[in-house]
Amino acid sequence: MCGILLHYAPLKSDNHCFVDEYVEDIADGHSQRSKTTAFFDSMVPYIKSRGPDYSSLRVSSEHSTAWYSSVLSLREPFTSQSVKVGNRFILQFNGELYNQEITAHDNDTQFIVSKLQEGYHDVCQIIRQLSGEFAYTLYDLQQRKFYYGRDNVGKRSLSYHLSAITGELYISSVSGAIPGFKDCIAGVVYVYDTESKTLDDSIKLESQYFITKKLDEELTCLDSTVEQLYGMLSLAVRKRVLSIHPLHLEQSPVGVLFSGGLDCSVIAALICEQLQKYPVCRRTIELLNVGFENPRTGILPQKTPDRILAKRSTKLLRKLYPEIDIRLIEIDVSYEDYLRVRPHVIKLMYPKNTEMDLSIAMAFYFASGRMGEVCDSSGNIMQSSRNGIVLFSGLGADELYGGYHKLANKSPSELKEELTRQINNIHDRNLNRDDKVIADNGVEVRYPFLDHDVIKFSTEEIPINYKVNKMILRRLASHQLSLGLISDEPKRAIQFGARSAKMTKDGNKHGTDLLS
Repeated sequence: MCGILLHYAPLKSDNHCFVDEYVEDIADGHSQRSKTTAFFDSMVPYIKSRGPDYSSLRVSSEHSTAWYSSVLSLREPFTSQSVKVGNRFILQFNGELYNQEITAHDNDTQFIVSKLQEGYHDVCQIIRQLSGEFAYTLYDLQQRKFYYGRDNVGKRSLSYHLSAITGELYISSVSGAIPGFKDCIAGVVYVYDTESKTLDDSIKLESQYFITKKLDEELTCLDSTVEQLYGMLSLAVRKRVLSIHPLHLEQSPVGVLFSGGLDCSVIAALICEQLQKYPVCRRTIELLNVGFENPRTGILPQKTPDRILAKRSTKLLRKLYPEIDIRLIEIDVSYEDYLRVRPHVIKLMYPKNTEMDLSIAMAFYFASGRMGEVCDSSGNIMQSSRNGIVLFSGLGADELYGGYHKLANKSPSELKEELTRQINNIHDRNLNRDDKVIADNGVEVRYPFLDHDVIKFSTEEIPINYKVNKMILRRLASHQLSLGLISDEPKRAIQFGARSAKMTKDGNKHGTDLLS
């Protein structure tokens, strides 16, 4: 996982005076020697937080561009960012690739570099070949064009600001609350030609996903479809577990954003299955559960609905996988801590600015942090912080399998239309916000339900009536994973389960209200 920041300023002035340099491993997050803009420097701390292991600044006066990059190293061999590819390209890459050609000892950034070095310079075609969760910038030094964008689902955040008057361009993983930045649309390759000052945002990696309208009212294919889905989800989890090189070290267990509900429990169980199969891996999993002290309700973090459910679900998982060290991380957020980080989280999640977005963002921000009480199977407190740098999320299950309450009474045609909209809009509705706030803690989140093959199968092959109240996923949980009562748990949004919604006594606020 990496942080990306790029600034192209074609106007020559005191404010845009680029001096050639390349500074590696910048300890304080920025170079005191470069004449970058105050605007640029204000965004550097956000980028540095995303990649605490390494950072660098590359500046080209000839191309009037500065690249600042940070790295959280998860794949060997270590590759610094940005990468100059011969005399043709400069690449910034943030994410993980799961192409079959990438072996356990390959680095995904180097995989892209190798494609570019082969002399095959159809950039859009190379990007179409990438399978995973990523964002990128790529500058063609010869044609003087910038390519940038996100994967076809949008699992990594990326924003840009382009001046229609001057042609000045900023691209950043996180912008802070700076007006004018737009989140990149998932699956679009943006191409900015510096010579003509034109932006082409019409190049698509793939077409949209469309939910099938087929029905199986007799449920004749339910069991076989569940088995197929189980196999695809298992593969998606395996790819995302085995590509974590620090997993083999004592200090880096896998983490799961864990409410105790259906989606995250399925992911946790699938991870446990993978850890059982590969004894070389450390057999530890951390289940991260957050609860808020909410002055409006008077409920303490220890008594929130998600905490109670998480303890019950953890107990069942420990019974199913006794050889796995399953740790429940109880993260209690005081109202004072909530108020302390609130302004920072509001800046991180920009341009999202509603009460609902904030309540969700706050929950994910604290859940992905480093602090929390670690409870073993006997209820003993083992330590005061967690150690993992890769987190798994169950995001996508509701959009793929009909988990939202408002979908319960829709007709098959209405359900088809709404789920199609949900999965194609998940980059804007969820992923931009979630990646920005979670990555600020120097961790990376991975989404097995949003694996491309899982989405394709779930949208094209699973009959629409299997998606009423997530019937197919509940069946998978009970039959394939023996999750018992967890498979019957109703949907509860994290902001209500963790009690991060409506943190004040002003009961008139609604989730869609803009922040004041």
